[in-house]
Amino acid sequence: MKSYWAIVKLTFRNALRSHIFQLLLLLLLLAVIVIPTTVSGDGTAGGFIRVSLLYSLSTVSFILALSSVWLGCHAMTQDIDNYQLHMVVTKPVSRIKIWLAKWTGVYLVHLILLLAATMAIYFIILYKYNQQDFSQSEREKIRNEVMVGRRVFWPEKTDYEAASRELVKERINRLRARGQEVDSSPSTQEAMLKEARRDVVTSDSELEFDRPKEYQFKGLPADLDKPLFLRYRPYVGKVASEGQRMTRSMWIAGIPRVAEKKPAANVFEQEQKERYEYYPQPLSEFPEQVMSGEFHEKVLPASWKVIAPDQTVRFIYVNADDMQEKQYFQPIDGPKLLVEVSGFFENYMRSVAIVALELLILCGLGCAFGGILTLPTAIFVAVSYLMFGSFAVYMTNLSYVAGTADHIGQFIAKVLLLVVIPVQAFEVSGLVANGEIVELAYFWMLFKSYFIYRALPLFLLGMILYRRRELGLVIRK
Repeated sequence: MKSYWAIVKLTFRNALRSHIFQLLLLLLLLAVIVIPTTVSGDGTAGGFIRVSLLYSLSTVSFILALSSVWLGCHAMTQDIDNYQLHMVVTKPVSRIKIWLAKWTGVYLVHLILLLAATMAIYFIILYKYNQQDFSQSEREKIRNEVMVGRRVFWPEKTDYEAASRELVKERINRLRARGQEVDSSPSTQEAMLKEARRDVVTSDSELEFDRPKEYQFKGLPADLDKPLFLRYRPYVGKVASEGQRMTRSMWIAGIPRVAEKKPAANVFEQEQKERYEYYPQPLSEFPEQVMSGEFHEKVLPASWKVIAPDQTVRFIYVNADDMQEKQYFQPIDGPKLLVEVSGFFENYMRSVAIVALELLILCGLGCAFGGILTLPTAIFVAVSYLMFGSFAVYMTNLSYVAGTADHIGQFIAKVLLLVVIPVQAFEVSGLVANGEIVELAYFWMLFKSYFIYRALPLFLLGMILYRRRELGLVIRK
């Protein structure tokens, strides 16, 4: 192990001497100091914390991700191109040990920088937050909404594919009932399905004026003794940041009560199952005026007992816009329910752990490609591999897919995701900035899916090819 740690120390030392790494280190220092001390948000305590966390963590993880790929490739190719490795392999040190030691050295550099940067961001943001002249009510709100870790529960989702096919059938039956001919060619059927899916997606996000819409959430703990937080962001007229204005709306919670069961009249009748009756509980006395295009939260005290014994919660939303325009909810914006499960520091460190896992994988990828290719080629291949993962995620997440070409593209993207690693999966700064919990189950899913199943086979292949590489063919030009 003495030779192993000697290579780790040498790799660590060589990394600090690299001019490009020093440039990235300078950018990292600016991101840590400048962003938390200069951003102001929207003037509220919540906006200040959210923007500071989001921009700072995102910038730090991006800079370190770039640095880890580049330094991993550089650490492997430098010794080969400079003929330093030729002297090392003549000693009783295996190339596998050299590869692992360089991976460890590159990762330790970035892990230390990550811990130093994130701890600096944490204390700078807390210091700036305590120096701000926020009211006590704002500070209490920020403690409940941002400086906390809350588990997210989403409402039941509509099956767009099934609803689209059902709508196509209804339209075809309606046309045939009128005596009209229906073109059954594949292209026409695809066009009808595409149009139906667009209508289904639009109608699911639309909120007509004065037409109540029900939302049902499942899987909440029935014995919850903490308040629930309902988070949502409405749009008026169109889903766009421009042209938004003040609007009105009302939320109504359903308070479950066990309905009286009627006993069976005779042995041939079955006794009725336990069912619930929901009593409306408005969250405000009158429709509230809120700013569209912005997030809003409603607090439901634990004493209301809105969670039914079957772990469901029901709400009704009423669009009460003064100009009687349609309102819209984007699926990614909610509505959603949040329950506090951890403190802010614990949740913050969970996000740091996920970034550390990302850097572990990226350092390994850099070493895997750098051990068998030249520096420019290794960087190009590593970046291309990661970009394929990003594009594949974009294609698979498209909510509107219809037509043969779209389905083929999405199928190819799903196949690509079996072998590539999308960096978006490790982006959790938005969760921390919104006070949403970074689940340990999510960390384990990332570790299992991307490190064990995808990255580790690439690392093993890189070590085998590095071990078999003929160093005598490397000629300095």
